[in-house]
Amino acid sequence: MPDTKQSILLGALVTAILSASYLSLINMLCCFGVIAGALVAVWHYTDTNELTIMTGKGAGMGALVAIIGGLFALVINLALIQMGIRHDLAMVEFMVSSFGDSLPPEQIEGMEAQLDAPFNVGLYLLNGLFGLFVSAIFGAGGGAIGAKVFKKGGDEPTELDVIEQL
Repeated sequence: MPDTKQSILLGALVTAILSASYLSLINMLCCFGVIAGALVAVWHYTDTNELTIMTGKGAGMGALVAIIGGLFALVINLALIQMGIRHDLAMVEFMVSSFGDSLPPEQIEGMEAQLDAPFNVGLYLLNGLFGLFVSAIFGAGGGAIGAKVFKKGGDEPTELDVIEQL
């Protein structure tokens, strides 16, 4: 099978862009940015090589896209935060303004305390690692969907076909 690196990096770039700064709000819609990156990677791979891949291969590609793209976004966002661009605070403000009427007062107070707290790099990285785990799950789903949607060159190969190609 052809190499997947170029397609995975392309999908990771899409994921990183859609997960950086204020664009990361798009991921509040069921990790849409992560799923889009996985779909781009599988589309690029199947289109470039004119082949159909197994669902498991698409899921694996999607998970890798999510992890690599998430790492890129983590670094980009950390750099932006250090420069004073605080998209993380914008997300908290959005939550308070959008859902403040339906949240308990203690939760609103906790969110407002977040707005006043100084930035903690360790906590940011810990949250980022958790985010990578969640993103990998959504990326795998996006990759699996992409494998079913972007078929080129016939039916989905069986496991026996894949073994024979090795």
